This record gives sequence, C-alpha cells and structure tokens, in this order.
Amino acid sequence: MCKGTQQFVHRSCLDHWRSTREGTAFSHCTTCKAQFHLRVQFLEGDGGRKMKFRLFVARDILFVFLAIQIAVAAISGGAYWLDKCGHFRNRFADGWVHMLSKHPVPFYYCVGVVVFFALVGVFGLILHCSTSPSSNNDFPCFARSSNRRSDSSDDDDDFTVVVIIVIVFAIIGIVYAFIAATIAVQRIFQRHYHILAKKELTKEYVVEDLRGGYTPPKLDPEHEQRLKKLQLM
Repeated sequence: MCKGTQQFVHRSCLDHWRSTREGTAFSHCTTCKAQFHLRVQFLEGDGGRKMKFRLFVARDILFVFLAIQIAVAAISGGAYWLDKCGHFRNRFADGWVHMLSKHPVPFYYCVGVVVFFALVGVFGLILHCSTSPSSNNDFPCFARSSNRRSDSSDDDDDFTVVVIIVIVFAIIGIVYAFIAATIAVQRIFQRHYHILAKKELTKEYVVEDLRGGYTPPKLDPEHEQRLKKLQLM
C-alpha cells in the first residue's frame, strides 16, 4: 500500500528487515502498516540454521576474548614501559615467581592479567556499592580505617602489602568477570537464536508479490495463531 518507489523492495532486504526488526515487522510493513500476503512454504531440516548459529556465537565470543586480550596487552605494555630498568621485575627474583621473572614477556603479560582483573574487581565493587539499596553517598560497602601508618620502616613490607591488595582485588575481579561472562554469553545465545530463528521463518512464510491493487490477505488460522504466539503478528 506504500506509494511510489516505496512499494518496491529487494526480497533479501525485506527478509533481512523482517528478521532483525522487533514487533510486527515480520508480517506487516513498518511504514504503511499493511499486512503482507504470506505464502507458507514447508522446509526440510534445520541443520544449516544450527551451523550458522554456532558460527555467529563463536564469532562474538572470539571478539570479546580478543578485546580482553587487547586490554591486557595494553596494560602489559604500560607496565613494561614504566619498568624499563627492571626494578619491579627484579623484586620477584626470589620465590615461586623466580622462573617467570627471568622472561620479560610472560612476566609482564601476567602482570597485565592480574591488573586487568584487579581493575574489574574495583569497578565491580564500585558498581555493586553504588547500586546497592542501602548505599548512599559515602559508599558504606567499603570499610573505613581511621588508623594510618605514619612511618614505614621497611619498603619491602609496603610492597608486599600492595601486591597482596592487588591480588585480592584480582580474585574479586575474577568472580565479577565470571558473572559478567555468563550473562554476556547468555545474551549472545539469545540474540543470535532469536534472529536466526526469524530468518528461517522468513523462508517458511514467504511474502508474495502483488500484481495490481492491494487486497486483505488471508492466512490459515493455524499459522496465524502460530505467528501471534511468537509475537510476530
């Protein structure tokens, strides 16, 4: 019922629009609101859809993994640049990280991983406390200490304390990262399954070309109820 060139559209474009738009765009024109004439075409099997679904999910998860690796690499590069003389790395010459400290690349990569998760832990705690129902402007989730060390007799003790604090925040960050990753994977699954399922439905419910004037479409009640149940009509 659209006028002018608006009434013409490539079938592939129309089916893409029907599968990606929400609401009744699957069965109705979003401009003039006219209902499409749908022809039911039965398909055999859904192996192709399952393969596409797995590939799209794997692609998105890979993108997230690469983004995390880029962030870790940036932190590692910054740590290497700040520790050009190797003073920080030499502090780990003794102990269980002795072998790791001999090799700069894996050492600074591990530093980047720990710092990344520590930052996730810090931001996670801040977000948790800021959204907590009992929170207020002074962030009560964080414990306050009125006592402060006035003097430090041993820099090594201070260094050890800082390392322990970073590791604690990193452990908290791993927990938050696991929760965030679980939610992200679920949303990736839902998004691709939803879109791919509708793409397959566009092949099953084909929009017919109209020759001449527009007439109200007639669809089998069984299929009409199915589309309404899927909220596509």
